[in-house]
Amino acid sequence: MPKIIFLKNPSPDVYSDKYAITAKSRYYDSCFLPILSHTFVDQPGLRTYLTDLAANADETPLDALIITSQRAVEAVASVLLELSVSTRSYIRSLPLYTVGPATAALVQSYGFSKIVGGAEAGNGRILASQIVGAKPRRCVFFTGETRRDIIPVTLRENGIECIERVVYNSKSIEGVEDQFMELMSDAKHVWWTVFFSPAGAESIARLIAKNTGATKVAAIGPTTEEFLLKYGITPNTVSRNPDPQSLLQGIDEVST
Repeated sequence: MPKIIFLKNPSPDVYSDKYAITAKSRYYDSCFLPILSHTFVDQPGLRTYLTDLAANADETPLDALIITSQRAVEAVASVLLELSVSTRSYIRSLPLYTVGPATAALVQSYGFSKIVGGAEAGNGRILASQIVGAKPRRCVFFTGETRRDIIPVTLRENGIECIERVVYNSKSIEGVEDQFMELMSDAKHVWWTVFFSPAGAESIARLIAKNTGATKVAAIGPTTEEFLLKYGITPNTVSRNPDPQSLLQGIDEVST
């Protein structure tokens, strides 16, 4: 059975992870190789910040929130239950922009009721264009310590105030290169390696570049494709949308 390495953390219950389920439904074996660990940043400060946003809603109204990663969703959601009912209701009722169906679904699961764009967006450039088209005046972007600037830069260039609030940081997991090579050495069939983000993926990209042909490569979207091309790796497929169905469809088209 062909095998797929997903370079990401699985869902909390790996057996319910949509990527693993979709891969199995298409007769692929799969495994997850996390390449980053994540830590929430200054949660007491975030609680105060969210409380102040609600308290000052009349004087300094906020038009939208922007949350583009699942880790940022989890960081914000982790403090919401510690806030007053009125503050929670205000934060959850704000118009919210996100990227991709998985993050949109997670946001909804935490009670955010007004997702106004981005569920179908494949990257930050597309999302930024959608936000500019909606013409908000003031947004808060909850993000990680390491991120691309395309969203805040694009908004500010178009006269939109974008306040960035870092809510988590990430660091590379040590020894991931050895784990990857061990997985590859055990392969009896053609392996696929799926890159979900440039973050933390440099060492794996270098290994693949040195071992051309050892694995087929899939990128979850154009940003990740650009990253791989810098290492001399042309992905065998680039997912049309950042979701399991599109990814596996692309893999199937190359594999058949």
